[in-house]
Amino acid sequence: MPGVEEGRRAVGGKLARTRDSIIAATMGLALAGQAAPVVRDVADASGVSARTVFQHFTDTEHLYLEVLGRVLLGLVSGIPEPAAGGLLAERIGIVVEHRAARFEQWLAIWPFVDTLQRRSSAALDQVQRLYTVGRVRLAQWLDPELARLPERERDHVLNAAAALLTPEGWIVLRQRLGLTPEEARDVWQAHVTRLVGGRPA
Repeated sequence: MPGVEEGRRAVGGKLARTRDSIIAATMGLALAGQAAPVVRDVADASGVSARTVFQHFTDTEHLYLEVLGRVLLGLVSGIPEPAAGGLLAERIGIVVEHRAARFEQWLAIWPFVDTLQRRSSAALDQVQRLYTVGRVRLAQWLDPELARLPERERDHVLNAAAALLTPEGWIVLRQRLGLTPEEARDVWQAHVTRLVGGRPA
């Protein structure tokens, strides 16, 4: 019946909007510095009751994992495909620029991510997949140089470069050492270039 179906779609749409509002509120609180947003604050920020929050999410871990999924999607979205035959400096520059922009965008939320992955094995698995994807894509971008190295050295160079170009690496440069985004990008560019045997610009 058309009327019944329209009613179901309307209810489903409202539920989806409420769910998205709760996730967005949690993400906003995390971006504001809360490493583990409490349900009361989430409910207030999304304009619903705490009971409504738990009607959509079985517990806070379930909610946090939904937020984490969106954060990690934001980190990997728009990863460019390797440019065939490009100069090493240009290829490294593209990788560094992309990662620096994404990590800077999500810098404030990393305490939330770090706290969650320490408490939840499911979250740790999600974050580990981020690093795996990053390492694989980096290997594609540096393939001409890595292919010339012995296997053991190739793995060492790739692992070192992959470890450098991480959210934690960006946090150290930006927050612990106080570098500007431009200075941090230059450090990444120079060190990755040296790792793979090139000369920094």
